[in-house]
Amino acid sequence: MVLVLTFIAFASVSLLGESALGKVQILLGEAFVLIPALLYSRWRRFPLLQLFRVRRVGWRVMVASVFIALAMTIIADEADRLMNLILPFPETLARMLSEVLIARTWLDWLLIVTGAVLLAGMFEEMLFRGFLQNAFEQETDVTVAILLTSLLFGFIHLNPWWIVQIILLGVILGVMAWKSNSILPGAVVHAINNGISVVMINTNRDSHGLDMLEWHGHIHPVALTLALAVLVVGMRFFYRFCEEESELPTFFNLPLR
Repeated sequence: MVLVLTFIAFASVSLLGESALGKVQILLGEAFVLIPALLYSRWRRFPLLQLFRVRRVGWRVMVASVFIALAMTIIADEADRLMNLILPFPETLARMLSEVLIARTWLDWLLIVTGAVLLAGMFEEMLFRGFLQNAFEQETDVTVAILLTSLLFGFIHLNPWWIVQIILLGVILGVMAWKSNSILPGAVVHAINNGISVVMINTNRDSHGLDMLEWHGHIHPVALTLALAVLVVGMRFFYRFCEEESELPTFFNLPLR
């Protein structure tokens, strides 16, 4: 029920079109995405912070999350290039998307950063890795819960050209939320990924990718290898720090205040 209402709210804002709202559309879309889940939670009198997995984590977990975010941005860019070989992104749609995300004034930057970076990072993680994945974990195996949530995360974006990349990112975010029992690390990864995309679109309007790392139309093998290594090492430290936080608190794992 919550998913259907969320989809209707998100689609309703999208159908208004760029001409009606412009960059405000992004802000409204992300603001509305959490409303059905919030109303349902209040109606059922669930503890909101616990239900949405809004829990403080230590600074080391957050630092590890930043490195995971940077690595995933590079990996997702290569996945986007590979996907484009199979299912090319329509040029008309690419121009429309760029127009919405290109900032020409300080107000444009405020709307885009607030909607596409901050609200998207926090609210989408609260809905998917908090509300939905939490519910699935109570009813099924955690692996199934993460995969189901990632699939729904991919489909609700209504973009078949990016679905593989979004699902891949969703799996990583799901694992992070489960291990830390918090959506905050995933929100950091989500926001950084979106933020770098916004910066790339605004600094190089002929391409949305990481052109400085390009090699024959793909991410340079050295950069991609390093990104994979950083992801693996980052996840290992992430696991370690999360496990240490479950023990007695020390100076090194005090929660952020």
